[in-house]
Amino acid sequence: MSNFLKEEGIGVEYLEKKRAQGQATEQKLIDAALTLMRQRGYDAVSIRDICRQAGATTGAFYHHFRSKEEMLERGGRQLDLYIQGQLESRSFYSSLSALRIIFTAYAEYMEQNQGELTARYYQNMLAISAARPFDEGRTVYQMVRFYVAQAQQKGILADSYSAEEVSSFCVRHFRGIVVDWALHNYNFSLMETMEREFNMVYRCFKSRRAPMI
Repeated sequence: MSNFLKEEGIGVEYLEKKRAQGQATEQKLIDAALTLMRQRGYDAVSIRDICRQAGATTGAFYHHFRSKEEMLERGGRQLDLYIQGQLESRSFYSSLSALRIIFTAYAEYMEQNQGELTARYYQNMLAISAARPFDEGRTVYQMVRFYVAQAQQKGILADSYSAEEVSSFCVRHFRGIVVDWALHNYNFSLMETMEREFNMVYRCFKSRRAPMI
């Protein structure tokens, strides 16, 4: 029995190693694609270019993605990781401060990393007919809902609407600002607009006893 378990353990370890290698390859492909697309634009980058940049085969590409469009959609999830990293690295003292970091980090990521890819990203989300272009299971949505619920519990935000309703409104509203920024050819400061709109949304949902900001 011990030999059997030992053999089974080796099998599990092997599968874990393969899974980690697969995730690393997928990330390399996404990073390579975003780098090239920022430099050349979306249409000028081929799958072969991406594979060459990543040091991977086209077979590896199609193992992870069905198309360049799907890759861009999954690459958009790097936003979630960026926002999570900002929450972990910045000091905040309240749920309201955490929400401000989430949405300003969202704007910061788009301005610094996405550029002209932003419009293409949302175009592709429509093209692939995603059931929920901003899936409520995503980390960033879960973070917003967590801090909204916390702010309601602490009496900072009113509880006239559920945490789910407020979170959904906020995510849709701020996503709309990014789309508007792309439609206007990125000719205004997304960070400044996000700050201003955050204050406006706060005034709409704050409790009567909560301070103005």
